Amino acid sequence: MPRRPTRSLSALACLGALLAIVVGLAGPPVARSQQSADVWLNVIASGAKKVNIAVPDFALVGGADPQNWAKRLAEVTGGDLTFSALFSVVSGQPALPTTTDGLKPRLQEFAAAGAHEALQGILSVRSDRLEGEMRLYDLTSPDFRLIGTKKIQVHPTEPRRLAHKIADEVVLLVTGEAGVADTKIAYTSTRSGVKELWVMDYDGQGATAVTANRSINMSPNWNPDARSLAFTSYMNGYPFLYRLFPFERRPVQLLSGHMGLNTSPSWSPDGRQLAMTLSKDGNPEIYVLNAQTGAFRRLTTHTAIDTEPTWSPTGREIAFVSDRSGAAQIYVMDDQGTNVRRITSSGFNTQPRWSPKGDTIVFTSRQGNHDLWAVSPDGSNLRRLTAGPGENESATWSPNGRHLTFHSNRLGGVQVFTMLADGSEQQVVTGGPGQSSSPAWSPRLP
Repeated sequence: MPRRPTRSLSALACLGALLAIVVGLAGPPVARSQQSADVWLNVIASGAKKVNIAVPDFALVGGADPQNWAKRLAEVTGGDLTFSALFSVVSGQPALPTTTDGLKPRLQEFAAAGAHEALQGILSVRSDRLEGEMRLYDLTSPDFRLIGTKKIQVHPTEPRRLAHKIADEVVLLVTGEAGVADTKIAYTSTRSGVKELWVMDYDGQGATAVTANRSINMSPNWNPDARSLAFTSYMNGYPFLYRLFPFERRPVQLLSGHMGLNTSPSWSPDGRQLAMTLSKDGNPEIYVLNAQTGAFRRLTTHTAIDTEPTWSPTGREIAFVSDRSGAAQIYVMDDQGTNVRRITSSGFNTQPRWSPKGDTIVFTSRQGNHDLWAVSPDGSNLRRLTAGPGENESATWSPNGRHLTFHSNRLGGVQVFTMLADGSEQQVVTGGPGQSSSPAWSPRLP
C-alpha cells in the first residue's frame, strides 16, 4: 500500500534556520556511550517531535541493477522510518558519494536544510545475495560524525528485507531498540473463496497464503521464535489446534484434537507452553499445553465461559475473558490459575492482548459498535483507542509495543489496519478481493 509522501529537501529547508537556532540553544551534547542519543536529546530539547533524516538513493558499487533497487530500497527504507513515527524523512535525492571528499559537501547541504541525520546506503548486487551497508551520520555535530555502520546480506529473492533491516538498525541506533520493519503479519483472508491463513510484510507487501486446505482457518498466533504459528482449523472437520511453519518445509502439526472447541491459542513468552480454550469437559475453560511433553493442565474451573487467554511478557500472569459476572469482561490471573481479579467493569469486552512491555492490555469493547480500548493490568488508566468509523476489533501488538494491528470494516469489507499505540495514525495495509481479518504481528524475524 502507498505510504504518505516524504518531504522534499526544499520543504525541509523552510524549517532549517529555526531548527538550527533552537537545537543550538539546547547546548552541547552530553557525552554518552551511544552517540546517537545526543541527536535524540537535541531534537527533543528543540521541541521537535521527530528526527529529520535524509535518505537519498543508495549508491551502487558492485554488480548490475536492472530493477533499480538502489533507488527502490531507499524508498522502502524511507517508508519504514516514516511508519515508525520517529522520523520525518527527506527522500528522492541522488546517492551520496562514497569518497570522503565528495561526501562532506552533500552532508553540509542536508544539515543546512535542517536535517538532523543522514543515512547512506551502499548496495552490491551479487548472483547469490544482495550486500548492503548502512552508514548513519550525525548532522548536529560539527564534524558530521559517523553514528554507526552495519553490513547486511539478504537472499536475492528478498530485496525489500534489506531495506527493512537497515531501517530497523537506524531505529536501534537512535532509540536503543530495534524497529519493526523486519516483521510479518499473519491474518485470515477469504480472497480464495474460503478462510485461509496468509502472511505479509508488516506494510502489506508480499502477501502469501500459508494454508491451502479449503477449510476455515482462524486465530493465528506467533511463537516467540517467529518460526511457527498456532491456529485453529476445521481442515479435518472439527475445530482442532495446529501448528504450521510458514518459512520451512515442515508438515502441519496437530497440537490439540479434543472433542469440542480447541481455540484461542496463545504462546507463552518462552515458547514452551501454549494457553488455549478447550471445551472437552463440557464447558469452555482455559488450559495450558506443554509443547515439549504434550501434557495439559487446566487453569480455570467455573460454570461460566472462560476463554481468549493472553500471556504477560513475564510469563507469570494471564489475562482472559469470562462472563462469570454477566457480560463478558477482562480478568487477570496468575499462571497457575490463582489470584483471579477483574479489570474491566462496563461494556462487552473480549480479545485481550498484553503489550510487550507489560504495562497495557488492549481489548475489544462493544458499547454500540466494537472499538478498541486499553487498560493497565491493575484496571487503571482505561482509555479508548478507536471511535469508529465502523467496527474495530482484534488488535495485536508490534514487537516494540509502539504500534497495533487490527481489523476494521470502515471501508466496506473487513481489512487489516495499523495504528500507533495511542490510536493515532491509522492506516489500511490490506486490500483487493476478499475479507482480511484477525491479524497477528510477528516477533522480529531471525
